[in-house]
Amino acid sequence: MRGRKPPLDPQTDRQTDRQTDRQTDRQTDRQTDRQTNKQTDRQTNKQTDRQTDRRRTRMAATPSETTARLRALGLSSTTVYVPPEHSHIKYDQTTNDSSQSTVQEKLVRSLKKTCTCNKDKAKKFLFTILPILSWLPKYRIRENIVGDVVSGITVGIMRIPQGMAYALLASVPPIFGLYSSFFPGLIYAILGTSKNLPYGTMAVVSVMVGSSVERLVPERTELPPGLSDNTTEFNVTDDYLQQLWIQDKVAVSATLTLMAGIFQLGMGICRLGFVTIYLSDPLVSGFTVGAAFHVVGSQVKYLLGLEIPRYSGPLSLVYTFIDVFRLIAQTNVAAVITSLICIIVLLVGKEVNLRYKDKLRGIPIPTELIVLIIATLISYYTDLNGNYGVKIVGTIPTGLPVPKAPDVSQLLYVLPDAIVLSIVSFAVSLTLAKLFAKKYGYSIDDNQELIAYGASNLFSSFFSCFVGSTSISRTSVADAAGMKSQLMTFVSAVLLLMVLLFIGPLFRPLQQCVLASIVVVNLKSMFRLFTELKPLWKLSKIDCMVWVVTWLAVTLLGLDIGLGVGVGFSLLAVVLRTQRPSTTLLGQVPSCDIYRDLGNDQVKEIDGIKIFRLNMSLCFTNCDTFKTSLYKKTGLDPVRVLARRKKEEKARKRSEKNAEANGVANPGMAQTEDAYDDTAGQNYGIVSVNHNGVEVRRTPDVTTIILDCGPINFVDSVGMNTLIQVYKDYKSIGVNFFLAHVNPDIRVQMTSCDYFEKVGGQKLFVSVHDAVLFTVNKDLPAQERTTQNGYMERERTPQNGHLERETHL
Repeated sequence: MRGRKPPLDPQTDRQTDRQTDRQTDRQTDRQTDRQTNKQTDRQTNKQTDRQTDRRRTRMAATPSETTARLRALGLSSTTVYVPPEHSHIKYDQTTNDSSQSTVQEKLVRSLKKTCTCNKDKAKKFLFTILPILSWLPKYRIRENIVGDVVSGITVGIMRIPQGMAYALLASVPPIFGLYSSFFPGLIYAILGTSKNLPYGTMAVVSVMVGSSVERLVPERTELPPGLSDNTTEFNVTDDYLQQLWIQDKVAVSATLTLMAGIFQLGMGICRLGFVTIYLSDPLVSGFTVGAAFHVVGSQVKYLLGLEIPRYSGPLSLVYTFIDVFRLIAQTNVAAVITSLICIIVLLVGKEVNLRYKDKLRGIPIPTELIVLIIATLISYYTDLNGNYGVKIVGTIPTGLPVPKAPDVSQLLYVLPDAIVLSIVSFAVSLTLAKLFAKKYGYSIDDNQELIAYGASNLFSSFFSCFVGSTSISRTSVADAAGMKSQLMTFVSAVLLLMVLLFIGPLFRPLQQCVLASIVVVNLKSMFRLFTELKPLWKLSKIDCMVWVVTWLAVTLLGLDIGLGVGVGFSLLAVVLRTQRPSTTLLGQVPSCDIYRDLGNDQVKEIDGIKIFRLNMSLCFTNCDTFKTSLYKKTGLDPVRVLARRKKEEKARKRSEKNAEANGVANPGMAQTEDAYDDTAGQNYGIVSVNHNGVEVRRTPDVTTIILDCGPINFVDSVGMNTLIQVYKDYKSIGVNFFLAHVNPDIRVQMTSCDYFEKVGGQKLFVSVHDAVLFTVNKDLPAQERTTQNGYMERERTPQNGHLERETHL
């Protein structure tokens, strides 16, 4: 019985439950109190942080004693609170680990990044080299197929007459113009990044090819050496020699295309797509108009039916028109009438397409193809060649040409012409590509475009094509017809393939004057560029001069030399602009930290401070102009100041000698008035004079020069030495020279060349206003007091012992 526990009664159970409940409540209250205390602490911390922020804001808003004194002098302050441990952020530092690393480390890091290969990089590289892989799988058939098919048929119809006509410009048979319209476009559609560029032939590029071919291929007058010994087996006629001459032209044209393709491909691989920046819009426009004159000159003999040799080189256009006027009596009347009718019909057709383009829904009337077909039928049934002596196209072979390697032995021979051709075709095509890319909101890769153009020319050179490009008229028609992607090129190629395989021989009776008429009418848009001169003159007279000089040089000296003259004149204009940069003095807009040109009436100059701005980078071409303008506009030339000091010193010594000889007690009274002359009020520095036997130093008005470096993007070694020299020159006459708003890259350059050690400290500031505040604060004397009227008085004791008092607002 002792081991058994007594049973618990109900009252004891109730007491136990109450105690348990009390303990539970106490624990709950403690937890609640803890949570409450935590929340209270958090709120208290937030309030403390807010109060701290408010104090900091007050510190930022409340001007310091120095700021108050500066404001009393009429200068405003933009004091911003910056924690001391983060004071370096006031400068926009750009130095990082990469800038401080050695060249070897940079090279190793670059090689690792370039040579590392993974799946993503391989995929990205493949899609970059073959852009068709990125847009073709995402092609929206329902939305884009109609526009691409319609534009492909429209452009294909245009390519037929244009290809045959531009072949005449290139001095090759018309069939090679069709080849040049077919092959290059297919390669560009695979490699190009533009969605709206129908790559093919262009009038300007074609006439450049023709000019080079005519200059490089002399006319055949005898058989080759291997055939001259066995002349009995050959019928040596003019037709045979003419055929050999044409074959030589085609071979040189293909070699020229191969060399241009290699050059463009090499530029693309070397990432040299930026070269087009040296061909400005005025230069390209003037070159285009000048080339249009050469196109007209090359087609005049076909329009008039004359036998005129094609000239090349300087004054070739002048020689051509001299021959035209000399042989004008031999004009073929049938060719002239045919040319006039074709030109009138083509001009009317273009005007109708332009006026009713909305009703035509972007599908123009194929006037050129209609004229081509009608002229071929008329020539066939009336036998214009046999009856009236009108020149016709002649034999057009069917089928595609057999691939043939160009003559590589002449690559160096055609190199200069190939370089000019490749740059011009790339510049014109890239300009149009960027224009339509901006219109439809996608980007163009310059280097990939170079690769696409180079690969197109390289591939097409094996099929005897001449250098390709694009034309404004064909691109505009493709855009109006609804071109959405390069799928249009494949549709156009199908149409051209049908012409090459089946329809080509039907154009055998076509007159050459009809093709010449098509070429001349297509130059209408180029001659309209003359309307740019008037607004260009108002916008920039130098750019207008670049336009005119390029146009005249191309027209008179030829395409290659003229282009070189235009580029040289354009670069010369840039050099002249950098050699004579604009400079100005700045003043402060009252009650703010804005500084503007002193030409503004609301801007006031700060006493004792000259703020100078150079509106261009400082380099070896403009260092002398910078120093001259700085000394002239600030009215403080250290060289003249030092020269004047020497002159006054000599005058003082001479005066002392004269005084000793004459027995004058105070030699200072014999000082000439020249010592006080400041030459028309200019400040030439601190001047020492004698007054009553006591030397008095007269302080000039200008005590500080501040250079606003905001517009200066870079400083070369000559410019850096110039800044150091200017600082030393001003230091020699007791004038401070500070730099403000310095570019971070220039600050790094200053550190690397020990600029701060040479000038004795960091004489540069974040902004012009900081430099002004520092200067005024530095010039304030120790004894200052503010009067009851709100004026500030400062007292100073100069060397003569007399107290001077100055009062400022």
